[in-house]
Amino acid sequence: MKDVARRARVSVSTVSHVLNGTRKVSEGTRGDVLAAVEELSYRPNLLAKGLKTRRTFTIGLLISDIQNSFFTSVVRGVEDVALSHGYHLFLCNTDEDPEREDEYITELAKKRVDGLMVAPSARRESHVRRLRDEGVPFVFVDRDVEGVDADVVSVDNRVGMRLIAEHLVGLGHRRIAMISGPLDKASGYERHLGLRDALADLGVELEDSLVRFGDFRTTGGREGARELLSLPSPPTALVTANNQMTLGALLTVNEMGLGVPGDVSVVGFDDPEWAPLTGPPLTTLAQPTYEMGVRAARMLLDRIEDGSGGGSRKVLLEPWLMVRESTALAEGPNV
Repeated sequence: MKDVARRARVSVSTVSHVLNGTRKVSEGTRGDVLAAVEELSYRPNLLAKGLKTRRTFTIGLLISDIQNSFFTSVVRGVEDVALSHGYHLFLCNTDEDPEREDEYITELAKKRVDGLMVAPSARRESHVRRLRDEGVPFVFVDRDVEGVDADVVSVDNRVGMRLIAEHLVGLGHRRIAMISGPLDKASGYERHLGLRDALADLGVELEDSLVRFGDFRTTGGREGARELLSLPSPPTALVTANNQMTLGALLTVNEMGLGVPGDVSVVGFDDPEWAPLTGPPLTTLAQPTYEMGVRAARMLLDRIEDGSGGGSRKVLLEPWLMVRESTALAEGPNV
């Protein structure tokens, strides 16, 4: 900082004010300081700064599947907010594995991250003890955990499933099948119950024989669709609980030589960029994924910067149904 001050012909305290934003400095002086910083390739010692401020200006984001485009948009929202506030991001892929999740939480805590955002790999309280024990501020993203009083930003899965149920029943479908996510994940549990309850309110039963539980991966969608569409009395409509399983289900429909929506209407959960490009374009439930990342990041930074231990905040974002050509009026003997 002394070298920068000498080059810019200002005091060391002025350099500090420019770099830390602690006092207003004239634009001309600020420009001189920043030019000197670039010329000298000056980089502040963040470790030393962290010792003084008790912050590292880093946050960790743990997601369950880095290959899922749903999380790509969430990550972008988190990163945009973090960078605008001077924070940098550690991105970790837990692969839906609670043990790997615990390992990442431990390592990030050792690195003294200022906070964590986690898409938890399980909905049971026992799986997040490590997160609570480390004492780092945290926010849950996309999924909640039963019995844990924590900040959460997610989509309203029950509202989403009600929109799907009303759409399909309105088209005359009664034999509706579902490829659900695993019930030990909050999103899988909420979407399964959400569709079952919404259909029941509309006078339609979600039969156990028409439900398959996948793994939120393409393979789960492929296997579930093959079993359901091979039944002696197959469903007239198929609902999938995330975009990866939707893709798997569509691959199976194609391999079996079936038509959409002629043989089966299909509704996906999430609205990936490829949804309008399928043949026919796919009806999906869209989520405000970027906003989810933005809201979660802001919530975490509030916790970090305020240092408050106030009550938890839960934000449920509203999904919406994108009706395209993969759903149609129910026809045939199974209606």
